[in-house]
Amino acid sequence: MKYDIIFMGGGQAGVFGAYEAIKLNPKAKILVLDKGKMLKQRVCPKEKLGYCVKCPTCAIIYGVSGAGAFSDSKFNMDYRVGGDVHTVVGKNLVNETINYVVDIYKEFGFSEKPTGLVYNVKMEEIKKRCIENGVQLVDTPTMHLGTDGSRELYGRLLETLLEKGVEFITERTLENFVIENGRVNGVKVKYKNQEEIYSSENIVVAIGRSGAKQLKDICMEQEIKFENGAIDVGVRVEVPDIIMKDINENFYEAKMIYYTPIYKDKMRTFCSNPSGFIAAEKHDDDVILANGHSYKDKKSTNTNLALLCTKTFTYPFNQPFEYATSIAKMTSMLTGGKLMVQSYGDLKAGQRSTDQTLSRLNVVPTTDDYVAGDIALACPKRILDNIMQFIEVHDKITPGFASSDLLLYFPEIKFRSTRIEIDKNMETSVKGLYAAGDGSGYGSGLNIAAVMGILAVRSILKK
Repeated sequence: MKYDIIFMGGGQAGVFGAYEAIKLNPKAKILVLDKGKMLKQRVCPKEKLGYCVKCPTCAIIYGVSGAGAFSDSKFNMDYRVGGDVHTVVGKNLVNETINYVVDIYKEFGFSEKPTGLVYNVKMEEIKKRCIENGVQLVDTPTMHLGTDGSRELYGRLLETLLEKGVEFITERTLENFVIENGRVNGVKVKYKNQEEIYSSENIVVAIGRSGAKQLKDICMEQEIKFENGAIDVGVRVEVPDIIMKDINENFYEAKMIYYTPIYKDKMRTFCSNPSGFIAAEKHDDDVILANGHSYKDKKSTNTNLALLCTKTFTYPFNQPFEYATSIAKMTSMLTGGKLMVQSYGDLKAGQRSTDQTLSRLNVVPTTDDYVAGDIALACPKRILDNIMQFIEVHDKITPGFASSDLLLYFPEIKFRSTRIEIDKNMETSVKGLYAAGDGSGYGSGLNIAAVMGILAVRSILKK
């Protein structure tokens, strides 16, 4: 069968793109392909066993509804957070489309009022301290679904898509695209070591951060224009809620950007989870990365968030993905395939953390997928220096942050080093092939992924 549109990847871009397609043209033949399983079949063994068993295809990362369905699911309502596709299509269009996605969220059951809409005295004090210490506070309204809430919302959305005839075919791994005379005609996937081809003249590739390396290889092989983008390398920190109380209660998540005084490198906070939990993600090639999430109902007594250093590289270096992966593999080698954790007090003292030193703290880790150690053995000095400088300036905004009760989980890496050349319609240098979401290099959040999927579909259906 030939489809009107194929989405290679069933994450935020694919699901919202499919919804837009069937809404604008109910008769359209839509197919969504994904490496993982359907949402209801995505079961992580750790939920029962209490530890990661390193599944061949990680249910937390892969599957219909994407990694967002197993994350904290925060939706930022502003173009400034979640990616930079506005550099291609303009700020106004991105914000208009974000508001459109918010209406869809509400249509499928999200009813809570976003945080950060109105400033109070405490928020003004926090912003003043940011200004005094050279930190940019990107104060955007934020909707928080929670890990449990997002699964409910996506579940209802998927039921609607299935009812309207959208097809989902899962456990298919992207091989490459069928391209003839500069135009795409289909996609090749692998299922149980067998090659399958699905035909369409309109394909939206949206395979997320986890597919960035593979997408780069395909672009090189099939001469799809791209450039090397940035990578984000850092730590996920965990600290008692009481330290983050003012930010949690007033902003829920305060997006902060800081340029370090020594190297002038960009640092930023990302994905804060009040009363949340640390999660270990298993990627291909035995790469284990730190992440975090929080629920609507289930709560811990800790807040976790990422502190990320953004790095771009200059000629002749052109392997940013491999660079970041080597850091993760080095850490995994030291820990036997788990995350590494170290208290900030031990890091400043130049000594490794042990289970004994961690037991003396006021903070209790919310995961068992770690080995206490010395982050300096695996993290490049420049990046580690930046992280420590950011922690110290964060302490001036949030007193107590730079204490021994700050746990650092290493590594947290956001792969977005493949930046595909796209036009204002999300179309690549190959006619009919569109790129959307985090894997495109222009997205790093739920909001921009959804926007890109929708804009691609609108362009396709205009034709």
